[in-house]
Amino acid sequence: MVQLRTSLLIVGVLCIMLLTTSCDFLIDNSWIDDFGYTDDQIHQLTFNWPGKRSVPEVPVRIGENTHKLLFDTGCGVGIFLTDVLDNQIDYTLLGQSEALNRDGSHRGWNRELLIEEIEVFNERYKNVRTTMSDWNMFSSEEFNGAIGLAYFQLKVITLDYQGKRIAISDNPIDYTKLDLEKYIVLPLYRSTSMNQEHLPFFVVDYDGAPVVVYMDTGKNYSYVWNPESKLSIGEKPDRYFDIPIKIGNMEITLQDIVEVSNIAQAEGLPYPTVFEMNSDQIWKNNLLVTFDLIEHKIIFRKL
Repeated sequence: MVQLRTSLLIVGVLCIMLLTTSCDFLIDNSWIDDFGYTDDQIHQLTFNWPGKRSVPEVPVRIGENTHKLLFDTGCGVGIFLTDVLDNQIDYTLLGQSEALNRDGSHRGWNRELLIEEIEVFNERYKNVRTTMSDWNMFSSEEFNGAIGLAYFQLKVITLDYQGKRIAISDNPIDYTKLDLEKYIVLPLYRSTSMNQEHLPFFVVDYDGAPVVVYMDTGKNYSYVWNPESKLSIGEKPDRYFDIPIKIGNMEITLQDIVEVSNIAQAEGLPYPTVFEMNSDQIWKNNLLVTFDLIEHKIIFRKL
C-alpha cells in the first residue's frame, strides 16, 4: 500500500511538471528578442480580477510602501488615487477639484494632493500633484488608483496579457529588423485637448473608411460611437455587437462591443473617434500591444 501511494505521488508530481512545462512552452517569448528587451526589462503583470474582463495593474511605490495601481492608458491626468489608500499613504491636502468624464460631463469631486515621492519601475518622481477620489466614481469594485502613459514618456512598453508580462525599455526599436509580416505598426496621434495629450489614438479601417480608435486599458468594456444610441458610457449595456475592423492589413473582430452616444471627440485628430478599444478586446483577440512613445507608434501582433 505504501509503495502504491509513493508511486501515485511520483506520477502526480510528474504530471504537474509536464503540465507546467507544456504551459511554459506555449507562451510566446519571441517578441522579447524582436523588440530588443533584456531580462531586467521584463516584469510580472497582474490583473485586478480573473477572466477577460480584467485590466492590468503595476506596482507603484508611494512614500515608503508599494501599492498596485491600474495601468490605465486612459488616465489623462497621469496618476490618480482613490480613497482606498486614504489611511495608507502620507500626503499634503491642497484643496478640492471637480472630476469630469472624458466628454466633459460632471463625475464628482476630488481631493487635490501633494505626494513627496513616487517610484514607477525604478523611475522616481518628486513632489507629485495628484488627486484622491471616491473609488465608487469609477468602478463597481474597490481599487487603489491608476497610472497612465504620462509616466512612461520616451519609453517602449509592451503588454503581454496572455503571458502576464509588461516590458519597459528606454531603447528605441530597430524597425529595420522588425518583421512586418508579424507586426502591424501604426502612428500614434496626439490630441490637442487638455489632459488628452498622452492618450493613445490610432487609425483603423471600418467599413471601408478610416476612423480613429482610442485605447483605454483601464476599461473592461469596449464601445462604438452611434450618435443615435440612447445608451451612454457608464450605463449598463443591454445589447452587444461584433464589428470587424482592419488594423493595417490585420483583420480582427471587436467582440461584444456596446453602442453608445457619448464617445468624446478630442481635438487635433484626423478623423472622428468611433471606437474605444479597451482591455477586453486585447484579451479576446489575443493581442500583443506595444506603445512606442519614442517614435510615437503603436504596434500590434496576434499571439
